[in-house]
Amino acid sequence: MRCRGCDYELWNMKPGSCPECGRQWRFDEFRFRPFAAQFLCPHCEHAYAGSDEQGLPVPRAFICSQCSQPIDLNQMRALPQPNTDGSLAMDDVHPWSERFRLGYWRAFWRSVGQSMSNPTRVGRTLPERSSFRSALIFSLLCATVGIAFATLPFVFLFGLSSSQFSSGLEYALIFLAKFLGIILGSALFGQIFFVLWGSCAHAVLRMSGGVCRPLNSSLSATLFCTGPFLISAVPCCGFYILPVSMIWMAVAMIHAFASLHKVSGLRASIAVLTPILALLAGTVLTVAVMIYVSPNTTWSSAWSTTGSSARSATGSSAGTANFGPLPPTPADDSDPQALPPLGPESPKEK
Repeated sequence: MRCRGCDYELWNMKPGSCPECGRQWRFDEFRFRPFAAQFLCPHCEHAYAGSDEQGLPVPRAFICSQCSQPIDLNQMRALPQPNTDGSLAMDDVHPWSERFRLGYWRAFWRSVGQSMSNPTRVGRTLPERSSFRSALIFSLLCATVGIAFATLPFVFLFGLSSSQFSSGLEYALIFLAKFLGIILGSALFGQIFFVLWGSCAHAVLRMSGGVCRPLNSSLSATLFCTGPFLISAVPCCGFYILPVSMIWMAVAMIHAFASLHKVSGLRASIAVLTPILALLAGTVLTVAVMIYVSPNTTWSSAWSTTGSSARSATGSSAGTANFGPLPPTPADDSDPQALPPLGPESPKEK
């Protein structure tokens, strides 16, 4: 059980102010696994198990059966059950936050499963001071694995059979380096797109009525919702499954934003889908303008060229038909066949 503001450990503490950041907290902010945590009476330390779906004692205020003193939930202290790890007792801890304890491999696949099957928990379990860098690393891993496995068959089909590999090991290494560069470049471009998408969604949500969490939390939630892109890792078919991954990620973002900012599903849907719809509309409009303008320009230039040629040909043929052959060009004086000019001493004048 950790503070939502600074990730400080809150076990064995009464609700109130966090000793690290001063943020006020209560037990009902968290979700415990049923019967995984025990709550201690402030008077006699008698333990009560959390039995409801949120893992809290029922009722919230009662008379202690041990010391007969009235107690309230917010006066009690919480501890994990004996032989139970604190993180295992919680039902609202993001797996990626436990990667150092669970290991990167298990934490990665648990985070992927959460973003694909239960994205509401992505927003609910995200700390207020969430690390954008850790979320970026997770999203980059998802994109890199998806692109690598989707394009790997093309390496064997077009790369291994090319003449570069038959020319020597040096050319093979150059080819593989180019291939890895394309994968990493595509993955980095995807992260830029996701960050812009999350920023625009946060701005739309803020303009439509305010937000509960800062931009950093919205970006982290967006990056933690990129787990569905791993379904595009199917060899040879990944590029065809990419639209399905985008739709799946959009749905996951809607649930995560609704849980993160405590807003309705309609507001979260408008915030998440507005940037994508604007991008699609701009793309369609650009393509339509290019299709409309380019053919007209080509045909008009072709028509003007053809028309001028036709007019020249028509004019020459018309001139030949109406006025006969054109008069010969006067010969140059240096031409030996040129006739002498008529002068005053010519026989015609005498």
